[in-house]
Amino acid sequence: MLGVRDLPAALDAVGLRPGDPVFVRPDFVVDAELLQFALSPEFRDLERESRRNYATDIRLLLSWLWQRGVPWRSATGANLRAYKEFRVDSPMNPQRVGGTKWNREAAALTRLYKWAKVSPLPLDVGRRGDRAASARSSRVSWEIT
Repeated sequence: MLGVRDLPAALDAVGLRPGDPVFVRPDFVVDAELLQFALSPEFRDLERESRRNYATDIRLLLSWLWQRGVPWRSATGANLRAYKEFRVDSPMNPQRVGGTKWNREAAALTRLYKWAKVSPLPLDVGRRGDRAASARSSRVSWEIT
């Protein structure tokens, strides 16, 4: 495939394991920096389902930025505020998400931008304005009486 005769050996050489995400741009180029993120302890140490969800969340942002001609590393706070508006509130988005889902997406994006040492952070789930006000806590606690 694409000049690779022994795909398992090629994957081993890069360090990829089954289930690891590979971010391929719309022009069919693998983003080497995002591949390094996927191989990093900051990403790999997440639970399997979290890795899958975070990769999907990051892909959605990458696609949105690509359509606007903005490289992900160059995204500004204004870009990410517009993205949040689109994901959560815009009537032009038929697949809007709720606050809890946005906050998970914001956590994934914050992890990526912190790993990449982008400063200032265009999005930080630790900042109140970057979280969704409509999020509901998923912490459920039973009490004994």
